[in-house]
Amino acid sequence: EQYQLVLNRTPFYAESGGQVGDTGLLESGKEKIHITDTQKENNLIIHFCEKLPTDLTSTFIAKVNKNRRKLITNNHSATHLMHAALKQVLGAHVNQKGSLVNENETRFDFSHFAKVSDDEVKQIEKIVNEKIRENILLEARNNVPIKEAMDMGAMALFGEKYGDFVRVIIFDSKFSIELCGGTHVSSTGQIGL
Repeated sequence: EQYQLVLNRTPFYAESGGQVGDTGLLESGKEKIHITDTQKENNLIIHFCEKLPTDLTSTFIAKVNKNRRKLITNNHSATHLMHAALKQVLGAHVNQKGSLVNENETRFDFSHFAKVSDDEVKQIEKIVNEKIRENILLEARNNVPIKEAMDMGAMALFGEKYGDFVRVIIFDSKFSIELCGGTHVSSTGQIGL
């Protein structure tokens, strides 16, 4: 059995855009409710758990699993760097077609007309690792009009639905500008090799 809880406010990130949802705890007094996943449905953040709190009217402290979130965040930011490096090495036609970003790995599905050669993989890895070592500061712009974001050169996944206002994630305006609602490192050096 699983239960779904909706809170009036939450720090938990709901699965979206390939990034998995947060896990963690809800605490009220001595009671601890383990959150096993976080999803979004009908514009609500849904917290999955295996038992209901004793008193649903209690006030809860929501605690995201910080270590897991940090690893997911590292992999998500690395995905942005990888996307830009793929475009640089393989060509501007390369576009993301899906992804999985969790605490253990990042999988990046993309369009390309040929198998990526071993040399191209090495070039992509070299570029990503150089951008990590540059320790580029994150520039996150919230509530940017969609047209303004596109004029900035932001990459958008055109299978995705965007509102009139978007969040733009920039790691060096000459390298990676994307529309994204996920979690990111404050500087690329946090990712590690």
